[in-house]
Amino acid sequence: MKHILCFGDSNTHGYNPDGGRYDDNTRWTKVLGKLLGPDFDIIEEGLNGRTSSFDDPLEPYKNARDYIIPCLETHKPLDLTILMLGTNDLKERFSPTVEKIAGGLHLLTQIILDVSGAPVLLVSPILLGENICHSPFQASFSPSAIEISRQLGAVIQTIAYDLGVDFLDASLYAAPSDKDSLHLSPEGHRALAEAFYRKLASMKF
Repeated sequence: MKHILCFGDSNTHGYNPDGGRYDDNTRWTKVLGKLLGPDFDIIEEGLNGRTSSFDDPLEPYKNARDYIIPCLETHKPLDLTILMLGTNDLKERFSPTVEKIAGGLHLLTQIILDVSGAPVLLVSPILLGENICHSPFQASFSPSAIEISRQLGAVIQTIAYDLGVDFLDASLYAAPSDKDSLHLSPEGHRALAEAFYRKLASMKF
């Protein structure tokens, strides 16, 4: 059996814009597990508000770097880690830039490679929606965050190339819900699961 760690934020946790968490028939992690079949174990490690490297003064336990090593050690042995972060790094309180976000993801990916000894699939997250400044999360994101989110795909792909890991751009397959311009709809979860399934089929791990 192959063990795949899915490490991310609320869109890996399965945050539902209508409230609560999507069920096991909806979350992309669970859908991916069903597509892959019984020879694969999907480990869900999604946390609402998780950042790649920023300490959040409002939620001090959200920095991925503080948790990634114990997480990897807990779930060893692993055959693959799917890493999808960056959206919460766009929050205004972190004064986000593409360079700062890229630096955090580069370091985090390197830590995963070193500690797990297994491959990484580095994922650029879905884009922020055009109406994020009118969504329930408007207080967290400035208008400039929309443009920064558009720039992440190319930069994260470069990180993947530099570190010799596989890459997938989630924004090519899914978009945020119209309800909050931030989180996936059920259709987005399904589309992303199918994209991951096709990608994994092409990988050797």
